[in-house]
Amino acid sequence: MARHQHPYPTEDSDRILQPQGRGRLRDRGRRIFAATATAVLLLTGVTACSDSPASTSPKSSTAPKEPFAPAQLAQAWKSPRVEGDSLRTPYMAAWRTPGALYVGRGTGVEILDPATGKKLGTVVPPEPDMTPCGMTEGLTADGLGAVAWIKGNPEALRAACDRISLIDTRNGNKIAWTKQISGAPLNGKPLTDDTTRLAFLTGDVLAVMTPNTVVGLRLDGAEAWTWRNIGVALDKYVLNWDMTAHQDRIMVMIGIEGGPELWRYWVSTLDASGKEVSKEPVPMPVPSKGDVSLVGAAPMTAIVRPYSFDKVTKPELVTFNRDGSVARRIPLASAAGEIRLNQSKRLGRAKRFDIAFSGSTVYLVAGNPASGTAPIQIVALDLESGATLWTEAVDTVTIPRFLGVDKDTVYVLAGKISQDMPVYAYAAKDGTRTQISTVKATGELLSVESLIIDYNAGSLALTEPGQGPSGTIMFRPTP
Repeated sequence: MARHQHPYPTEDSDRILQPQGRGRLRDRGRRIFAATATAVLLLTGVTACSDSPASTSPKSSTAPKEPFAPAQLAQAWKSPRVEGDSLRTPYMAAWRTPGALYVGRGTGVEILDPATGKKLGTVVPPEPDMTPCGMTEGLTADGLGAVAWIKGNPEALRAACDRISLIDTRNGNKIAWTKQISGAPLNGKPLTDDTTRLAFLTGDVLAVMTPNTVVGLRLDGAEAWTWRNIGVALDKYVLNWDMTAHQDRIMVMIGIEGGPELWRYWVSTLDASGKEVSKEPVPMPVPSKGDVSLVGAAPMTAIVRPYSFDKVTKPELVTFNRDGSVARRIPLASAAGEIRLNQSKRLGRAKRFDIAFSGSTVYLVAGNPASGTAPIQIVALDLESGATLWTEAVDTVTIPRFLGVDKDTVYVLAGKISQDMPVYAYAAKDGTRTQISTVKATGELLSVESLIIDYNAGSLALTEPGQGPSGTIMFRPTP
């Protein structure tokens, strides 16, 4: 991969580490922050009933939970294909309020009527020449969200994602404040990049990741704290590649150039006050040409993946203790076949993996989705022991996507490219499968593997992560 045209080491040259990894990419002269993804989208549970076959052995019941899912969902509306520069159209995040669905991309944050799909407006930037470059994954209980902006040309060589706005969705999407947050200075200039990560923490703090710091902002806009990453010798690069956060814990993945791998990775863990709780950054070694991605902070996990053509080395799920130390490395292997880590890309080359977590259990997909004879499987693993709890079938020729999970059940959409799609509930205890709903075919080919899945209170939104044939397709109950 192409190197940066300008080296970005920090000034703390006396603290030198030696980590693992992958280079950065420049498309059309713009800096793209090669971050990898945080938390998996874990949404509310769905329920209903149907007559699809269940597992043959007698097992526990998957009792319905609120909100009860309708027996059938059908397309209610479809928003238009996203237009604009393909480098700016990738998805960032979505927010839901009782009266609006916010879909954020690098071209803007659209506000849609969840009942009709009609465009209600956009989140207006604080200044006319600003474009979005980051967004919180969701809203606070008070309806607050945060958006990061680039001022000026987002394709410029020095495009800086350094303006942060707090948005009040309960007050006409009013901007409560806008702050400029740049990284620690390098050679007298603040260190910036063209995407960033934002997350709300316990104690009403907004965490903002820059290339070499994480800054905590209070909801009044005042700075609460600043954490700075490790430093390296001036002939090397050091960058915060990604951040994931949940409640009182933040995980930061740091990339440092050096060694035969070109890049090496480490993970640091912070608390909600910005204090580094790990004794030292944890090295994340990867196979040759492989990569490592943060998956989530609830629980704190990462995935180490081999090179795509390496069919021998298995991916690993790495879990962390609250003090930032590694708890367990779990090889992702299954008798049901290859573990399939479906992913969708986001703005800034971030990725989200289709994995579901509930307490000490993780749910994954295994097998060949194109097989017409062997059904693809849902696999439940115990994070504390690494043992397989159960493996249960979905369907043949299907791409399963997780809709949600709770302590008793995991909910799965049996994705079909152009056919009706069953919704199954699997009992957490033993994998008993019950079909609870059907999503009617749309009459078009769906890129099921990469779609953004958002299920909430009986409605299902499927959103193209980039410039697909549509923007968002909303499914709602049929009479």
